[in-house]
Amino acid sequence: MQPAIRKTSWLIMGALIAPLSLGADSSDAPKRPYKRITGGAVTLNPGAHSYSDLYSAEIASPEAHFLRYQDAHVRFVEVVYVPGMRGNMHSHPWPAAFVVDAPFPPELNVTALEEQTPAPGGGSSTGAPKGAQYPTCISVGPQAPHAQANQGSFPFHFYRIEFLRVDGRDFETRWREWYPHMTYPLSRPRAAVRPAGAPAFSAEWPYPMVYDAVSAAPDNHRVLYETDHIRLVEVTIRPGETEPMHGHPYPSAVIYDMLSVKQALWGPSDKNNVSERKLDPRSPRNGQDATLAKSPSGTEFVPGCTTTGPQAPHQIHNGSPVPLHFYRIEYKRIDGDGLRTKWREWYPWMVVLKDANDRNPLPLNY
Repeated sequence: MQPAIRKTSWLIMGALIAPLSLGADSSDAPKRPYKRITGGAVTLNPGAHSYSDLYSAEIASPEAHFLRYQDAHVRFVEVVYVPGMRGNMHSHPWPAAFVVDAPFPPELNVTALEEQTPAPGGGSSTGAPKGAQYPTCISVGPQAPHAQANQGSFPFHFYRIEFLRVDGRDFETRWREWYPHMTYPLSRPRAAVRPAGAPAFSAEWPYPMVYDAVSAAPDNHRVLYETDHIRLVEVTIRPGETEPMHGHPYPSAVIYDMLSVKQALWGPSDKNNVSERKLDPRSPRNGQDATLAKSPSGTEFVPGCTTTGPQAPHQIHNGSPVPLHFYRIEYKRIDGDGLRTKWREWYPWMVVLKDANDRNPLPLNY
């Protein structure tokens, strides 16, 4: 007898993504062949994603996918499956990086619309900053339709940043067209000065918040979305520009989709015309703990991802003719194992979501 659902638990630990088990689910689960959405246009990313637009996560599975920000380049999506939720079949048309700061429930099940090995999307992952457990970052291509169910006692929760357009090498010739704001005059903010007696922000970042990048270098760090948990920041360093001295108080993931940033982060400085000056050259918080994820198999750029702990104040000079452009997902709070017991306190809206799901479980679309 064919299993009703291909059940796969995914462990994201360090640089490993591994299927743990296969088996049959409960008798009330839908049986193969699953009902398939065939209507609707295929326009979102037809070269790499051949499924109906109606499978896109925010349309097919709005119970678990919450669009927090979108522009012409990226979408920022918060994903949560509360305990007891069996979600709808959905897909992800665009390449993405998803960033994690808490364990996944071991009772998380994944159902693929079609028999596929490995699970839809494939990808590669990076571990947490050296000496830490989180955040981790996973780089994936477009993902075929799948559904997830959380039979655990705490939420399955993470964030996705999806690339509606892959800038890649085209960024070098089209950045003025795609990002007109990169050509605007700079505001030239006053340089941050360490106030006498100013308290340190934290033991992990022993500097005053006057050096926080968003306030110390506002021309280069634009907040796109912010809560008490995370901050999504767009970073731009224009050709010939030297950033004001600034730092990064929070652990974060740096995500990019172009060669110039890849070279600046990981290439030899004498080859990429990018240099860096550090406020405290001997600080152990100058990025030595960063880890890197490779792009998904078969792709050159999308998306690149690295994780890092809080970074001491520094300033980057971009001597190349092309801007440096990337995104930082910063964690004001690492949920970690605390999510198991504190999720109701930290996320009251998830409690409302769980109560609604318990009262009226979703009719499944497959």
